[in-house]
Amino acid sequence: MSWSELVAEALGASGGPPVERLRVRPGEALARVGEHEVSLIRTVWPDPEWSRVCAALASQPMFRARVLAGELPEATERVFALLGLDLVPEGWGGLVATCSCDRWSGRCHHLSAVVRALGEEADRDPFVLTRWAGLEKRSMIELVEGIAAGTKSPEVPDRKSGDEDDSPLSHEGEDVSPDVFASRARTSSPLSPHAFWGTLAPPPPPALPEGAGDRVKAAAPGHVADELPGFTSSSRPLSRSK
Repeated sequence: MSWSELVAEALGASGGPPVERLRVRPGEALARVGEHEVSLIRTVWPDPEWSRVCAALASQPMFRARVLAGELPEATERVFALLGLDLVPEGWGGLVATCSCDRWSGRCHHLSAVVRALGEEADRDPFVLTRWAGLEKRSMIELVEGIAAGTKSPEVPDRKSGDEDDSPLSHEGEDVSPDVFASRARTSSPLSPHAFWGTLAPPPPPALPEGAGDRVKAAAPGHVADELPGFTSSSRPLSRSK
């Protein structure tokens, strides 16, 4: 199953009008669909979670080799799932989705179009999904390489922004049982096996990128905007218009 198929299956969206200017940054995918601006906001994982992921990938020869070659095979989605993380969001409940159109009775076709475009982009460069979740391609490769070589402790990734890589990507899935990860995983201090495979606490609500609240308020008609949270640092609700 390709990345685009995984995205479509998880979010149940496909088709829709053409998408222009798709941009993905940590926590948000932005695009223009026709005359409308669309935003898909997701949770950005903290550094310890990325350390768990990269330690798991570094512990497996097949995944380690593929990541160090600049590839992210579809089977790595199982590694994220085993660690309690959803590289491809499981349903719309984990997203804050907004569109500037006037349809408020349900998800509009503009949102479906952006999901389709995001999946297609993931087929070309799967690391667009890791960027959406908070870690750039180059930073992820360097962390996996450092953990595998023993030169970097699996604590805090060195984050880089705007990383671009034209390396060809392979999208062939690997039929690997999740049991392999549990039976062959290797960890080292300071990341203990208990911490590595332990039960995760529920993730926090998605952090809203700067300006997201203004876009929601601008898109929300009438009294709907009055009931929306203000998305400020104090998290105080908007006051009702006088």
